[in-house]
Amino acid sequence: MRKKIKYLNINYEFYGEGEDTLIFLHGWGQNIGMMKMLADKMMYNHKILIVDLPGHGLSDEPSFAWTLDDFVLMLKELIESLKLKDVVLIGHSFGGKISLLYASIYDVKKVVVFGSPYKQK
Repeated sequence: MRKKIKYLNINYEFYGEGEDTLIFLHGWGQNIGMMKMLADKMMYNHKILIVDLPGHGLSDEPSFAWTLDDFVLMLKELIESLKLKDVVLIGHSFGGKISLLYASIYDVKKVVVFGSPYKQK
């Protein structure tokens, strides 16, 4: 599926069953496929949202270099447009950086990161 967020077409998959929504964010240079194998194992007990970050996979590339804050705002708009609440963010590498910054600003149920170095501003 694709949704226009911050003037870009953002590619994502949304599937599964359950009350919680797990949002999977891949690392730099990756795409949905990187997280799909893990997400698919959880789809029977959770809703799953996997996102191609802007400039990756089938999502449009921004016309200028985005900051980490731009990625967080894109994620916020996507979550709001899908009317999701109490999300669990699962991020690898750069996706983990986005998850950590997002959770420091907005409410989330949980954050799981792996391979995610983070240096505070």
